[in-house]
Amino acid sequence: MYLLTIHVPILVDGDALLVQTDWKRSLLLLRDSLQGLFGQVTVLAPSLPVAANPGTQPLDRVSPSDDLRLVPSFDVRCRAREYWLRERRRWVHDVDRLVAEARVVHAGVNDVYRPICFEGIRAAVRRGTACVFVEDTDVPYAVEQATHGASAGERLRGWAYGRAYEAMGRWAVRRADLSLLKGAAVMRRYAGFARNPRAFHDTSYRTAEVIPIGELDARVSRLRPGGPLRFVYCGRLIERKGLLRSLALLRAAISRGADLTFDVIGDGPQRAELAAAAAVPPLAGRVRLLGAVEYGPELLRRLRAYDALLFTSTLEETPRMIFDGYAAGLPLVATDIPYVKERHREDGAVVVLDGNDDRGSAERLEEAWRRPDLLAGLARAARAAALSNSADVWYGRRAEWTFDAVARHDAAHRARTPSATGSG
Repeated sequence: MYLLTIHVPILVDGDALLVQTDWKRSLLLLRDSLQGLFGQVTVLAPSLPVAANPGTQPLDRVSPSDDLRLVPSFDVRCRAREYWLRERRRWVHDVDRLVAEARVVHAGVNDVYRPICFEGIRAAVRRGTACVFVEDTDVPYAVEQATHGASAGERLRGWAYGRAYEAMGRWAVRRADLSLLKGAAVMRRYAGFARNPRAFHDTSYRTAEVIPIGELDARVSRLRPGGPLRFVYCGRLIERKGLLRSLALLRAAISRGADLTFDVIGDGPQRAELAAAAAVPPLAGRVRLLGAVEYGPELLRRLRAYDALLFTSTLEETPRMIFDGYAAGLPLVATDIPYVKERHREDGAVVVLDGNDDRGSAERLEEAWRRPDLLAGLARAARAAALSNSADVWYGRRAEWTFDAVARHDAAHRARTPSATGSG
């Protein structure tokens, strides 16, 4: 089997097992790309009763016809102390049991306090099983950002957490047969220690779902100086996404005469706070909270109705939303976290906002409204980047890298193991 040990919970509803819709889509893409070479794709993860699910992401049931095996383990709601005192024993038992059956183990680092994913890599290394390590965010840097300006004690705890997280990552990449590292910052942090590092992007749309060039040209041709400009965000409504800052920048630009609207697709704990801020003039009637939408072709088609993706994250991250926007031909208008600057360098489809200059950032939004021709070229660059980074392209690359890494692992194992005839 191809075994994923992951911290994202499997939802349990009686005998039914469910996962987030976008995650199921990724699992099916992985299943297809591996072509059954390693057996069934199996997911081992903590469990969560459906009744306890916060309900911010659409869910999809996994049925036998999906040819995916889901194995729920301990209840993810336990705290770190409970994990170490009680639940870790069950988790390690489940990991060891399934790793013993696996041809390949796929895992990463998710947390220092509850290192759920990391147990998969450790078990694979102990048994000599081929392993694929995945890291998609520069977590030590994100922690440094989050604790900037905090008390000395908080900064020290953040520093210690970041160093421990990085040490776990270095340990893993030194031993993994393949390390998939998302973004230049993660590559810089770990590639020098890795046996087989590869840069990757995690996308879920297929090439056929990218906006046709004729439709894109028709949309950008309708942009006029001083005409309405439609921004959109698609993701979780949580503080670090910086949505309150998005509203503040829009408020400032609209107050200066810009005709801007903003639709927010998604749900989360910050919804009520955002709704209150959006109800105050001049944002009233210009900002809509549309709720969560199931990930898939319909969402990608809905994104085509907008002119640009607005994303003002306060911390470093590598959101898949950026490429979903690209698939709809949407330029990215975003604050200057490292991943956004990387996309600006590589894709040429980004308007970069200074995260420390609200006035200047609002002026950039106003400039986009006055000069929509600037967005037209970026929209075409976004579409080109989407075609180069579609899921079928990336999963094909990842599968070839995995086939090669496992073949090398198996050859090295045979070389280390005396043959039956040679051992006598």
